[in-house]
Amino acid sequence: MAAEARNWHHDVFFGIHYDLHANAQDTELGRALTAEHLRERLLRTRPDWIQCDCKGHPGYTSWPTKVGSTSPGVVRDALRVHRDVTRELGIRLGMHYSGVIDSRALELHPEWGVVDAKGERKGRATCRLSAYGDELLIPQMLELVREYDVDGFWVDGENWGSQPCWCALCRAEFSRRTGIGEVPTAAGQPHWERWLAFQRDLFREYVTRYAEAVHACKPDCLVCSNWMYTIRQPEPMTVPVDYLSGDYTPNWGAARAALEARMLDNRGATWDLMVWGFTRNYQMPQSPWAMKPALHLKQEVAEVVALGGAVMVYAKPHRDGWLTCWENDIIAEVGDFCRARREACFRSVSESETAVLHLADHYYSGNDPLFNYGNAVQPLEGALCVLLENHLSTDIVTVENLPARLPHLKLLVVPEQTRLGRDCAERLDAWVRAGGCLLLSGAHLVGEVPDLVGCAAAGEATERTLQLPVGNEAVQLAGTWQGVVPAWGTETWLLGLRHLEPTDIEPDLVVGTCRPLGCGKVLAVHGPLFRNYFCLQVPRLRRLVAELIERLRIPWTVRVEAPHRLELVCRRQNGSLMLSLINRGAGETLSPTRTMVGELLPIPNVAVRVAMPVPPAGVTLLPDGAALDWTFADGILAIRVPEVRIHDIVAIRPQGPAGGVPLER
Repeated sequence: MAAEARNWHHDVFFGIHYDLHANAQDTELGRALTAEHLRERLLRTRPDWIQCDCKGHPGYTSWPTKVGSTSPGVVRDALRVHRDVTRELGIRLGMHYSGVIDSRALELHPEWGVVDAKGERKGRATCRLSAYGDELLIPQMLELVREYDVDGFWVDGENWGSQPCWCALCRAEFSRRTGIGEVPTAAGQPHWERWLAFQRDLFREYVTRYAEAVHACKPDCLVCSNWMYTIRQPEPMTVPVDYLSGDYTPNWGAARAALEARMLDNRGATWDLMVWGFTRNYQMPQSPWAMKPALHLKQEVAEVVALGGAVMVYAKPHRDGWLTCWENDIIAEVGDFCRARREACFRSVSESETAVLHLADHYYSGNDPLFNYGNAVQPLEGALCVLLENHLSTDIVTVENLPARLPHLKLLVVPEQTRLGRDCAERLDAWVRAGGCLLLSGAHLVGEVPDLVGCAAAGEATERTLQLPVGNEAVQLAGTWQGVVPAWGTETWLLGLRHLEPTDIEPDLVVGTCRPLGCGKVLAVHGPLFRNYFCLQVPRLRRLVAELIERLRIPWTVRVEAPHRLELVCRRQNGSLMLSLINRGAGETLSPTRTMVGELLPIPNVAVRVAMPVPPAGVTLLPDGAALDWTFADGILAIRVPEVRIHDIVAIRPQGPAGGVPLER
């Protein structure tokens, strides 16, 4: 963090991101932008902070730089207009600056580019050991601080744009640090993972260099590297960035926000997520960009608001800087929606009793190097999705979070995560003995943690289509499955089927087991249970997971009866329990050519049950503030919510000062 400086990002809640990615073909940058126009638009949307364009992936600046390449299309210094108006209105001003990706820099300095394993320079990514950072990026950042007194940098094209580099500098430095002479060039070769870890180290060192340079120039100028320390970078936080952020995918943004917001919420840092205000059909290059309806954007930002984060809306100005009036009105409406929920949600604290573990060692062993998902996150996403659809308020935790989070959890899910490690396995063992319930999946379990799951392998794991019974039906699951032999005391919970008839059991094919351990239980499914749900969200599979969890007999504090499209988020704010109810449905059938939600039917008659030792002092529905009907008997608070529109919050105020009566755990 910036030394001895106040982090203004702690206080901002709603922002707007403008970028243009200035290029060599531009002809009218800034021509239509005046102080009067920008002031009118910002007074309507009322953001706490904005981010404006300064340099995008093409590498040309939209301000008249003395360092690097100004776009030939700059007609007026739009950055100066943004600085003057935001200072007048008391709005913080951040910069959209493309870091690792810079096409113009590589055009002028091809030697700065990444070299692939074949020795060729391709793509737009710069090498972390090149002079790019010291000779262009840092000097431009310092110019922006000194000439415009900017308040922060949101550096784009960073970890997701980084690639392994086999240039002479990288090869020599790898050998110097490790003593390894032969540099690997492909997965499976000796020292491959060490090589990738070295490349990730170079990225962290690069961000540290520019963050420290900015902080030395202006301590309260904040630095954020887009997507750093999110799902795609789950290791411990060591780089002095001031806040965390990411812009989630233009299509299906609510699903991306549901995943990433839960990761960011457990990082212990101030954070925001950015919703794209517009989208297009990426399967058809001729598809034009289109602004999303306010309804759709509200549903997407609800995930971030409910989980305690700050929200940004990505808006696209005209090339001349003009901000379209009706699009600005949509952003203003979304801002009002967010602000109505700020008091109940912003910087609230999780009360989830379920979490999914995201292991850095596992992720980095199979992701798309260096920091992109590849297929490595699919089981994690599948697990989160099926848990949320079964109305379990669920967090995402890392190994570093476990000591603080485990005492508050009743169920921890480890979805097809290899490389659990002895220390982590021992910690989970002790937690289960104390009363926790652990659900693990994957064919690797009997090989990596046989004592924890209480099983031995029954032959070799095989790639197959497996049928499993679900009530009087069956579900098919693909992938690698391991038959097991339960140890003494471990119960058989799932047997494979010969066919899709649920009575045609294959008695020797045990793929689901439960080991009672102390006061808790270890439930293991020995195959890719959650990857299957990621690939195809079959209702029968969702029901199977629900039945398995129900058999664990976990005494949940909060239970909800509603359709599966309703999502529950349990948080605490100022002593009150805040139960966010999010309507994740759509009034129309969505498809690759219909990604916008234009209609959303309310979810009627939602029943909520909360275990409490004494009746509450009050129950209201926010943000409207209407009193809700409730009853209390035998330690259970029963609430009826007439309907959930997009995002409604059941606020339960306990008796006593500052909500002093705790919930049961």
